[in-house]
Amino acid sequence: MIYNNKNIVLIGFMGCGKTCVGKRLALKSGLEFIDTDIEIQRRKGITVSKIFENYGEAYFRKMERNLCKQLAFNSGSIIATGGGIIKDEENVYNLKINGVVVYLKSTPEKIYSNLKNNSTRPLLDNTEDKLQTIRKLLFERKWLYEKYNDITFDVTDFTVEQSADLIYNRLWRY
Repeated sequence: MIYNNKNIVLIGFMGCGKTCVGKRLALKSGLEFIDTDIEIQRRKGITVSKIFENYGEAYFRKMERNLCKQLAFNSGSIIATGGGIIKDEENVYNLKINGVVVYLKSTPEKIYSNLKNNSTRPLLDNTEDKLQTIRKLLFERKWLYEKYNDITFDVTDFTVEQSADLIYNRLWRY
């Protein structure tokens, strides 16, 4: 069994399903669910988009870093992270202190399909070609997702429920 009262930390590009799969996994396992973006929004009282707009990406990343330091002391939670959390090695270090890092991998086309009508993603909102921006950002980050994960699940061809089942069976079953 890989899971042993550790946090299950979901990493991956925006729109790959970390929040949806994480919520489903929390229901299956009975563990607390934490979404880092939602927690930051709750603490600041405004959306991630507004944080980016009003304070900039560097400010958001600082809030993210502080939250990761706090989450290092959690145990037994499902943590869905923002897609860029892996850009800061300190974040990954803190999340790994008491966590199993699970990379939800997906293709740019599937991510685009999930996000094409979404207007809450600051890094995609002001781009003319969302698919091209996804490809570019994913290319820049892919090696970090691959470097820092403990386990990879390609969720491209699976539903949220199927993805959660795959992860649950791998982490909790012998």
